[in-house]
Amino acid sequence: MLELAGINYWAVGVTWLLYVIVGAFWYSPAGFAKQWTKHTKIDILKMEQEQATRAIMSVAGSAIVQVVTLAVVLNSLDVQTVTESIVAAVILWLGFTAATTVGVTLYSKRSWGFLWLNSSYFLLVMTIGSVILSSWK
Repeated sequence: MLELAGINYWAVGVTWLLYVIVGAFWYSPAGFAKQWTKHTKIDILKMEQEQATRAIMSVAGSAIVQVVTLAVVLNSLDVQTVTESIVAAVILWLGFTAATTVGVTLYSKRSWGFLWLNSSYFLLVMTIGSVILSSWK
């Protein structure tokens, strides 16, 4: 049964901020923008303002859905320790994020570097986020 009681919504908010801040860095020139541009042939910094704003808002919105879902799953599994959090995050990442990204990568004719660049972001934020969500009760 999915368990909603016991979710700390402050932890959800902090985890969402983690997703947004790490994502902003990850795809910035200080992060991996050059590699992302190489794989996609899209320069994020040259996008039209309206398109960039729409993309950023969509990503921020999807991040809150991901974080709430992660919180519900961890809460329902009664994940409490750091070790349990890390194991759960890696299993969820592998089964849902990495596995899904394989198809997207292959069908869009992208390289394995593209897959790793995008999916490793989620491995990082899901792992840290899982620790935050399951520790901060």
